Amino acid sequence: MLKKIFTNAYMVSFIYVPIIVHIAGVAFLFSLRVLSDLNLFRFHEPYFHDPYPISSIVFVHLLALFWLLLSLGSFGYFWAKKLIYELNFKTYFMIFAVLIYALFCMNLAFLISGWSYASEYFSLIALFSNPLFILINYILVDESLPLYAFLIQVVSYAIFSISIILALWKKGLLRLTKPVKILTPVLFILTLTALSQWSYRNSLFIAPSVAELERFDDSGSFGAPAIALSGEPTIYFDDKQPKIDAATSFCSIYISVVEGLYKKSDADERYCSRTDAAYFRLVRGAVDLIFVFAPSSEQLQMAKDEGVELILTPVGKEAFVFLTNRENPVKNLSVEQIRQIYAGKITNWREVGGENEKILAFQRNKNSGSQTTMEKYVMKGLSFKAPLKEEFHTMGGMIEGVADYRNAKNAIGYSFRYYATDMKSNENIQLLSINGVEPTPENIANGSYPLTQEFYIVARKGDIAPNAQKLIDWFLSDQGQALIKDVGYIPIVRQTK
Repeated sequence: MLKKIFTNAYMVSFIYVPIIVHIAGVAFLFSLRVLSDLNLFRFHEPYFHDPYPISSIVFVHLLALFWLLLSLGSFGYFWAKKLIYELNFKTYFMIFAVLIYALFCMNLAFLISGWSYASEYFSLIALFSNPLFILINYILVDESLPLYAFLIQVVSYAIFSISIILALWKKGLLRLTKPVKILTPVLFILTLTALSQWSYRNSLFIAPSVAELERFDDSGSFGAPAIALSGEPTIYFDDKQPKIDAATSFCSIYISVVEGLYKKSDADERYCSRTDAAYFRLVRGAVDLIFVFAPSSEQLQMAKDEGVELILTPVGKEAFVFLTNRENPVKNLSVEQIRQIYAGKITNWREVGGENEKILAFQRNKNSGSQTTMEKYVMKGLSFKAPLKEEFHTMGGMIEGVADYRNAKNAIGYSFRYYATDMKSNENIQLLSINGVEPTPENIANGSYPLTQEFYIVARKGDIAPNAQKLIDWFLSDQGQALIKDVGYIPIVRQTK
């Protein structure tokens, strides 16, 4: 009786495979936790000089594939090898049918959603395409990864099917019967169609190619100019110069320090990365100081996990700005209107005095400086709508997207004033007034612009090298504050945090 149940293809397809997939998922998460506890892995992208031994998104995919191969591959191989003695179309029909069904649902989702992962239709089809995977589908859709809900099903049944074929081939029982000859091209066509739609979908969206970490060179990289100091430097380093890093927005300050105060021979020791990378490198001890906005809760937790306390010293002010295409007639939004747009409550420009166009609201990646500012000071606990898969993970990409996203004029995004107007200026964007106040240097300085933020030099408490403290003090001096102003930011009254 048990053998009959175990060899039943219906039971295997609808019960055993989903159970094994969920077990593999638990094993995958557990192995990530173990690797993290052993300090071999953390959910951070790799950077020069200080990567974890294992720390890339590629590894995450490979680890997930390993558990699926180990569990489903082994089960399918031994199931076919020990218990099935001939290739019977009726026996295997359900196994191949579920695989074909998963591919069909994926293709359907692409077509109905207009090739957008952000579409509710794509998420709904992904969620309910296979009730047997409802738990794992829900987790993936909730994490804004609806494509993976399809991929898990397709890859799982593909591995299981291939393992069965290998076992039967090894036993000499593989027969290309007429039904199998019919199913194979159907499977091939659906797979090719899904890959074509996925490729087409990617071709629709701008994908900025920006390095995760750029090496400084004397030509002035990052699109940020070096600003000359006002007079001779009032600071000198007698030996080791502090290793510094900076978020994208502050590359100009960074380069000005390197050009004005540092020896050229040490240029290869310094990098200008992005916010999350800068915090990561500081916490890991790869750099002494970083120029950034305030840390996110995740970055604070990362520091706490490493036993590091951060000291934030404000050195200037900057405006958090919202961008639209210059042809958009909307010139002003209130903070509350912006909150409702990003919460998905306001979805058409007509609702805020514009044209009858759907609002395409770009978001940044988690833990970037602009995304942290958006979460803390604009949304203030209000949940974002599901982020668009078309979101731009660099500020440069967001500005380019708002300026000319698929020739549409309905996009909105956010950045910082200096980056948008000096480092990555684009004649096709406009900065919105917020609550009727423009983000001008005067309005930032007098505090009337409502989205003004301090930025900081950040160091590790109890581990500040003498020369690093010297550089912090210099930025709070007249010459240091003059550099902040000359670069294009607003100086700040000395106040250590």
